[in-house]
This record gives sequence, structure tokens and C-alpha cells, in this order.
Amino acid sequence: MRSRRQNRPSCRRRTPAAFRPGDTLRLGNPSRLIDEATPPLTINPMMHTDLIERLHATPWRGVLAITGGGSGAIERLLTVPGASATVLEAVVPYCQTALADWLDETPARACDERTARQMAMCGFERARRLAPDADPRTLFGVGCTASLASSRPKRGDHRAHIAVQTAGRTLLVTLQFEKGRRSRADEEGATAHTVVATLAQIAGVHQLDLTKTPPGIEASVEDVAAPAEWVELLLGERDVVTLHHAPAPRGVAVCLFPGSFNPPHAGHAAIARHAAERTGRPVVLELSITNVDKAPLDYIELTRRTHALAGQPLWLTQTPTFAQKAELAPGAVFAVGADTIERIGQGRYYADDAARDAALQSLAERGCRFLVFGRMADDQFAGLDHLALPPALRALCDGVPETDFRVDVSSSEIRSS
Repeated sequence: MRSRRQNRPSCRRRTPAAFRPGDTLRLGNPSRLIDEATPPLTINPMMHTDLIERLHATPWRGVLAITGGGSGAIERLLTVPGASATVLEAVVPYCQTALADWLDETPARACDERTARQMAMCGFERARRLAPDADPRTLFGVGCTASLASSRPKRGDHRAHIAVQTAGRTLLVTLQFEKGRRSRADEEGATAHTVVATLAQIAGVHQLDLTKTPPGIEASVEDVAAPAEWVELLLGERDVVTLHHAPAPRGVAVCLFPGSFNPPHAGHAAIARHAAERTGRPVVLELSITNVDKAPLDYIELTRRTHALAGQPLWLTQTPTFAQKAELAPGAVFAVGADTIERIGQGRYYADDAARDAALQSLAERGCRFLVFGRMADDQFAGLDHLALPPALRALCDGVPETDFRVDVSSSEIRSS
């Protein structure tokens, strides 16, 4: 007869010190979660005090953004003396418009682990602006989005996603609550409790332990410690990281293929092959961790995308504009879609028309050109000849005719399917 201990599901865990750069940790069990910050059935208001005092005594400072569920963590942090040493700012972007304003975009789903990670990254970037003289390696951003019990029955799961972003790490904790087992107040308390515990884990005064979760709560943890080169890239201390045997920047003339590759698909591979044949140059994929429209990519997201592009020469950069890309790759041919070249010509991405013309002039002076691939738009194929571009931009472009290349697939369609 097996003992109760033998019947327990095993939950092996490496401590953060054992993580290798880029490691991902996934842990989850229907009856496991977090020790000193274990979400109890009812939260004792005094339960966090010692933990929060230790947190306030560390050099860590940052910004919290919590969409509603879990916002009790803000109160707990602020009511323990010493909060000014830890909290630079705390916001509750409760409505959809407020959340979109915080993220600088409307998320596909409000309660989603990707949204929580984006919120945390926005918080980290905000902390850097609020504390410009601080060591950025001691700053954090917290993002929490939750869908908890409410006055109306919910078809989806009751869940919470808590993310913490630092210069060197992205940590994500997801809670899933058994419906009907806890009140809104209890689910809120458990979420707030976990926010504090996750932040304390980052600060080194607490260790998440998935062996003491109350019944009815499932938990998973994903934790990526970034390689030093990724940290330097995020902090602006370097401009490129080369992967998968990619050539060094400012070296050989390349065909640079920028994109989000979220996810990569057969169309990307076909464009790379055609661009190599057309230009006679090595094709290097380029993934910028920053975007003119969005928050930087976090380390969980970067790990997923670089793994999906394994084996293909790749640059990770912090160059959201093509003028910046041209500085890394003078003389490059940029392989782009018709939608991208159209955006390059739009005035909304520049201070004014003069700034746009100056950017295009810098591309010409560096000997860069665009190889433009058509794509479907409104059920019609749109190639270079279908676009109304500024003359200075059109002069830098060569189009690939539909008879030579056409692939009717996009990453956005794959994500929405």
C-alpha cells in the first residue's frame, strides 16, 4: 500500500540560482502553489507584514499596474512602512480604454498572460523613466490581469496572470480558480497575495514553492533569466545580438528581412528563399525587441520566438525604424511586405513631412533599397505598383511581381484562427 506522501504528484524545481540564461520553468499542479505567500481561503490582513518589510528593505523599486483583481496588493504594499523605498507608482487601468492607454495598444484579450507580461514591461520602462538615476538592474514592473468571481456568472475560467519584469528576468505566475469554491473577496485576496509573493521572489526575500497550494487553485510558473547580451540590448547598452551563425552587422552586404515572426510560417521561408535568389546576398532575419507602436518584447516572448526561428540567421536589435536599421546594415536590401513599405511612407510615424524626407534621405545615402513583396488586402493582391508612396521612397523600391511570388498567409491570420 502506497503512503499518502508517495501518492503526491512530484514537483521538482530548480532554484533561480540554477537557471541557465534563457531557461524556461513551467510548473503546475491542481493542488500546488506558494508557501509563505500561499493564497489561503481568507487572507489575514497582517499575514504579509514581515515579508513586505523585508521587501521594502531591498534596493528594488518599481511600478505596479493591476487591472482590478489583485489590486489589494497595492494597498498592502503601501500600508507597511517603507513603501516609498519600493513603489515608484501604482496604477489600476480598470476599463478597456485605460488598459489600452497603459499598453499603447488594445490587447487581443484583457485577461491573458501575454497582456500581463506587456503590462509588466510597460511598468519596467515607466520605472526607468521615473528613476533615471537608479541602477536599471534594480528596477521592476508588475502587471496583473484577472477574471475573478463577479455578480454575473462567467463562462470562462476564473483566473489571474501575474508578471514581473526586470532588466534580467521575466517571471509569470498564472492562477486558475475552481469555480464556485471561493467568493470574489477570497479570489481577490489570493491574487493580491500572489502578487506580493512573486515580487518578493524577484527581490530575493522569498522563494516560490509549489507545494502548499490550497485545494481548488491550479498554478503555473514560467521564468526566463535572460542572457547577458539580451539584458544589454534591452537597456540600450548594445544595438544587436547575432544568433544562429548570422554575420556581424556593418560587415558583409546582406538582405535584411525584418519582422515580428509571430509566428513564423511558410510565407516567411518562401520570402527568404526568393530574396536570396533575387539579391544574391545572405538573408538575415531581424527581430527588433522594440516597436514604434508597442512595448518591448519580454524575455518569455523572445525565447519563444527565437526558438521558433532556430537554425535561421537572426539579428535581435533595438532598431524599430528603418533609418536605425540602415545604420546597422549600410547598403542592405530590406525584404518587406507591401503593408510595411506603405507604413514607412505614412506621416504618422514621423514628427512631420520634413522628418520623413530626412529619414528617407538617410536610407538613400547609406545605399539601402527595398525589395517589396505583395500580399492580399481586402481580397485583392496588392503589390508595389498598387501603392501610393512618396516619390523619394518609391525611388528606393523594387517590386516582386505577382507572377514571380505570391503567398496568401500571414502571422495575424494564423494567430486569429
